[in-house]
Amino acid sequence: MSDQTPMPDDAPAAVNAPQEPAPESASEPAPEQPAPLQHAVFSAEAPAPEAPAAFPAPLPPLPPALPPEPTATARPRRRTALVTAGVLVAVAACGGVGYAVLHGGDGKNGTHVAAPWTAPTPTATKAFGARSGGSHYGSLRLLLLPIPEGYGPGEDVDAYGNDVVLGVKQATDLFRGDLSDLSAKERKQLDKSIDALHIEGAGMRTYSKNTSDMEVQIRLVQMKNEEGARAQTDFFRDFSKALGVFRDGPKIKGYPKAACFLPPADKSDKLDEMTCEATEGDLMVELEVEGVKPLQKNEAAALFRKQLDRVRDPGEAV
Repeated sequence: MSDQTPMPDDAPAAVNAPQEPAPESASEPAPEQPAPLQHAVFSAEAPAPEAPAAFPAPLPPLPPALPPEPTATARPRRRTALVTAGVLVAVAACGGVGYAVLHGGDGKNGTHVAAPWTAPTPTATKAFGARSGGSHYGSLRLLLLPIPEGYGPGEDVDAYGNDVVLGVKQATDLFRGDLSDLSAKERKQLDKSIDALHIEGAGMRTYSKNTSDMEVQIRLVQMKNEEGARAQTDFFRDFSKALGVFRDGPKIKGYPKAACFLPPADKSDKLDEMTCEATEGDLMVELEVEGVKPLQKNEAAALFRKQLDRVRDPGEAV
């Protein structure tokens, strides 16, 4: 009502008052204005002739919204990268998918990893940590790297949120990813391989740099089959290198078996991304980072190292 009082020829205010839906119709395209490219069909359905006059004020806030554009596209790309870090390893071996199971099958591997779990360290006083032998105790949320200085909470991972611990089923489903492109036989082989890892849960946390130019996700997947976890990481490293199409990422000081790779360079893309993976005892540790070019690879690698330090197996030689 206060917006219409300045109108000089609005003497019959009582008549115009019911017509306040007009401002509402003008406000309807407002959500479409920030992303006309994504909703072009909808903007064509409701052309508002007075919209240009109504939007000059909201337009100035839009330029600051440009940096989040990389994070908006980061979601599908990060989802793909997660599949790369987890499932692609096994999918790539589909013809010999058993590599992830490690020639032994369930029985052998299950027996092999049982010993560390039967000998917990009785002197553990921290709420979380790693026992000698590689098994970790405490909530995965505590094992995840806290949000460091210069960062804030990042984007949600699908419907899971930006700081979450998943149970066995959810963690297994996330690790499995989208298998729609595989044949029934390949899906069956892959499911068998994943089941042999005996996934116990997963923790995920995302981090957004305060400068809005980089998004990071760290994921911990806990599994009883430590040998299988190591095989996943080893194969991720060796297979990615053998393909010869991925760019090498930074080395992680103190963790020679950790690996970081970037996808083939694409000059037309304003974003870049990197995947890092390592294994610490019963934890498979993964980092996904995406940001505007040039990607701050060394900073991301430093975050990955801090995460590995937090969950490091005290009995492991490096």
